[in-house]
Amino acid sequence: MRRYGGFGLAFLILAAIGLWGRDAGVPGFVVPLGITALFWIAQATSWNLLSGFSGYFSFGQAAYVGTGAYAVAVLTGRHGVSLVWSVPAGAALSGLLALAIGAVAFRLRSLRGEIFALLTLAVPFILAAVASINRTIDGGQGTTIPLPSVPGWIDGFPQLLFVLDAAVAIGALAVAAAVQHGRLGWGLTAIRDAEDVAEGIGVGTLAYKMWAILLSGLIGGLSGALYALQIGFVTVEGVFGLTIPLLVIVMSVLGGRTHWLGPAIGALLIVTLQDRLAASGYTDWNPIVLGAVLAVLVVVAPDGLYGRMRARPWAVIGALVVPIVAGYYIPYGDLQNWVLAGMLLAALVAVVPARWLPARLLRPPRPEPVPAVDRPAPPEPGPPGETVVECRSVARYYGGVHALEDVSLTVAGGELVGLVGPNGSGKTTLVNLLSGTVRPSRGAIAVAGQDTARLAPHRIAHAGVARTYQIPRPFDSMTVRDNVAMAGMFGRRRLPLAQARAEAGAHLETVSLDRLAGAYPGSLNLHQRQLLEMARAVASEPRVLLLDEAMAGLNPAEIDEAVEVIRRISAAGVTIVLVEHLLRVLNQLATRLVVLDRGRVLADGEPQAVLADPAVVRAYLGRQTRV
Repeated sequence: MRRYGGFGLAFLILAAIGLWGRDAGVPGFVVPLGITALFWIAQATSWNLLSGFSGYFSFGQAAYVGTGAYAVAVLTGRHGVSLVWSVPAGAALSGLLALAIGAVAFRLRSLRGEIFALLTLAVPFILAAVASINRTIDGGQGTTIPLPSVPGWIDGFPQLLFVLDAAVAIGALAVAAAVQHGRLGWGLTAIRDAEDVAEGIGVGTLAYKMWAILLSGLIGGLSGALYALQIGFVTVEGVFGLTIPLLVIVMSVLGGRTHWLGPAIGALLIVTLQDRLAASGYTDWNPIVLGAVLAVLVVVAPDGLYGRMRARPWAVIGALVVPIVAGYYIPYGDLQNWVLAGMLLAALVAVVPARWLPARLLRPPRPEPVPAVDRPAPPEPGPPGETVVECRSVARYYGGVHALEDVSLTVAGGELVGLVGPNGSGKTTLVNLLSGTVRPSRGAIAVAGQDTARLAPHRIAHAGVARTYQIPRPFDSMTVRDNVAMAGMFGRRRLPLAQARAEAGAHLETVSLDRLAGAYPGSLNLHQRQLLEMARAVASEPRVLLLDEAMAGLNPAEIDEAVEVIRRISAAGVTIVLVEHLLRVLNQLATRLVVLDRGRVLADGEPQAVLADPAVVRAYLGRQTRV
């Protein structure tokens, strides 16, 4: 809880400014400008909870704002319901709307990327049309919100609204920080990097996305309800237009979508810039200036300002504070202009190359502390001969194509089974069926006696199945250590982050990548990325490990190293199914071979006997070959 005490302190400071700032000499522009800034901080943070953390880009933020605003407009403006009830009602209705959107979009895997963005763009248009034609809601007339009575110890309604907006904005930031640093945030990050892989290691992607969109809707609707009080007259165009989603996207991208504080930084900069342009009579230049700022920063700082600022905090703080202090004491121009100058100078210092700044102003990267723990015990292999995987009459059809037909096989505990066959024989399809990426058209699949044919991939991962991919698919925004730790966090044991990170080191040592624990996957070569996938898969402590062409594209020396790694994993008691084309590798590793041809099991037995089978030679090799 100590981590979040700063949010409470920040709220107390803002509340004091709103309630007693005038007596303390706080400049008069702080409250009205602060109300606007706090609204946009809440909205940008709301958007970022889903779109920034999970990568599901939304254009529907206005739906939440409009729903919250019209809840207050209808209940309070038209029916006299107290704001104590109408404001929470706005948040609740927005939350229900978010759940409805998620229930439709997230259950259909085709609704990703630009399709999801278009779906969310349609929602505020639909709601705007409903409000426009329905006289009970609006009917095209707009609704005036009466000002509530204010206690005598508060200077006026703007001061009360400032405190309420501060509570929502600070609360939104606290929620975003808790999400980012918790299991939900790590799961959403994995979804953003590679959703199918996240599901395959045990992340319940549907539930995680539903939590994210629910929090986004609740915060967006609550802030939208207060926005109705801010504008005083609610219209369809004012709350359901494109301005809101476009601005929150600009703010979040500008500040940085991968950190909870990024959208707040972007919101403060954009709001201050807009205010100064309006005060100078350049309101029409708003889109031009904002577009130019965004274009420049996307080029020089594509990950946003926050990451750059964090790497050089003292330089940024100095660039921000010096102009503001100078403006306070120098009687030239409005203080707001000096504040904007400080913000722009801080942004400039954040994006300039590091070599232009003194080394003492730069913060060297600090690796996450990793507590020492005992090396994790190897998974229990189970009694020798116990069936770990069983397929009975499994078939998979893609339209008229029979990828697999009547496949039956078993894999016993401790076995290392080689799965071979010519291209198009169904090997990867079988791996996808075992891991839950696709479901069988008919037949039964069981893992350790549990029927998995209709389970979601993350449930199959929890049952004890782990896999690698032909083309390595690491989580690119995470370090090598955290890639492996993810499997510990979301796999069968569901470890806390600290313990998962500590045990990840032992798994990296198994694949000889421990020296690269702090590196990012983008700096690894193909062989190292394949080894990283093996370490991540083993970290989930699976009952069976599916290696899908884990040596594809490697040179002979790298293949030999990979063979030794697989031997070590097998010796630890992990049952392995190895899809591989290299017969010399299979001869070294496999205790049994299963040959597929045209979607059917052609042979199953000891490697030497299977490779000497004339039917296998004809189907797989095409001619007599000495193996």
